[in-house]
Amino acid sequence: MNVSAAARSSLAATGVAVVANFLVRASHLRMVQLDYDDGVYWQTALAVADGHQPYAEVFFAQPPLYAWLSALPFALNGGELAARILTIGWAVLLAAGAGILGRGLAGRYAGMAAALLVALLPPVQRYCFQFGADLPTAALVTWSVVCAGRGRLRWWLASGTLLGVALAMKLIAVVVLPALLVVTLMSRRRLAALASMSVAAVAVCVLTLIVTRPPAVVWDQVVALHLSAADAPGQPVPAGATTMLAVWIVPFGLLSAAGAFLCLRRLSRAQRPLVLALLVWGVSGVVFAGLHRPIFEHHLLLFVAPGAAIIAAGFFTLLRPRMHLVTTAALVLTCVVQVLTMPVSPRLEASAMLRCLRTLPVGSVLVTDDQEIAARAGLRTPPWLADTSRVRISSGYLTTSDIITGAQGAVGVLFAPSDRAKFVDPAIAEWARQEYPATYRADGYLLATVTPLGCRQ
Repeated sequence: MNVSAAARSSLAATGVAVVANFLVRASHLRMVQLDYDDGVYWQTALAVADGHQPYAEVFFAQPPLYAWLSALPFALNGGELAARILTIGWAVLLAAGAGILGRGLAGRYAGMAAALLVALLPPVQRYCFQFGADLPTAALVTWSVVCAGRGRLRWWLASGTLLGVALAMKLIAVVVLPALLVVTLMSRRRLAALASMSVAAVAVCVLTLIVTRPPAVVWDQVVALHLSAADAPGQPVPAGATTMLAVWIVPFGLLSAAGAFLCLRRLSRAQRPLVLALLVWGVSGVVFAGLHRPIFEHHLLLFVAPGAAIIAAGFFTLLRPRMHLVTTAALVLTCVVQVLTMPVSPRLEASAMLRCLRTLPVGSVLVTDDQEIAARAGLRTPPWLADTSRVRISSGYLTTSDIITGAQGAVGVLFAPSDRAKFVDPAIAEWARQEYPATYRADGYLLATVTPLGCRQ
């Protein structure tokens, strides 16, 4: 087999391994406990698809683009499957973007390795099929950096456009600005690059602001909420952060630092602007993790592409060319073995409650602090209560009276288990006891309805 044929075969194997990896994880959907935000975005998408307006009728703590995009599959009758496939598409784009960055540093095999490293990371495998704005934002900013390094006007415009779209998806996309600035300032036509990217990004943001209504409410939900939440008491790093750090963040960070060192020592001067940009991007992740509160694992998806690219490029500079193919093949095999043997999400332990919820008419409105299980059962939450997160409650943006008012017309109230509960005010439990006297307990949940459902305790 000649070199080009081997490279093509390796590229095909890499693509199959990455996509298959994500599809296998998605096939576990019914067996694993999803992230809390999955349910929030799911119910938000259902509400928007039903015609409710973000911000005015549906509380939404992010810029509007993700709400609109995630609602499309449901509005077009594609349902959950189409929406999940769309999410997997973002994961594939993220891996591909990292692969192009790795190739730009150290060649095609390093690029394949970078894409495989992204797919191998536990948080990417965990969130590759879950609803959330972080994954598409990560994919968009990665491709923004890819385009910025191309050195042509059309690519700079594309980079700025992608940055603007990422900001319209989630505001934390701003963390990529230092990396883009490095790429721009190290360009031969730095002023043209900076102007083109800025104009395109600002144009997208202005257009988003024009079509988003009402502006004051949008500001309150998207910006003021997060500022209030950061200052609110009780916003530490979640309990799972210790495990998260031990399992992947610290090893990934150390490997990234080693990769950066090797890249700066062994790559040519022509590659150094991109190395510096990725290094700055990674350091921005450290600063972000140290300052942002509350911090969750899905936030750090924004920083996996630069780390994977620089790890692959740095360590591939140590390998002899004949070992590139062998190493890539080993990563493909590792990718396959890991997805078949390593769990990255806790098992779902709510089968009894799900069976009970499914006895309610499809489309019924249920008040709950676990939106995901309601969505699994084919139920809706009140649009204003699609998000009952601790962030919203602790910052004062969702009160007990708001919950009681929003419950009008609901068939019942579902309280999540204590370790995931958001409805902790005793007044909510007392109100539910009076309004919904029939109760059912299972899997740590408490369901209260007007009339008994016939579910077995």
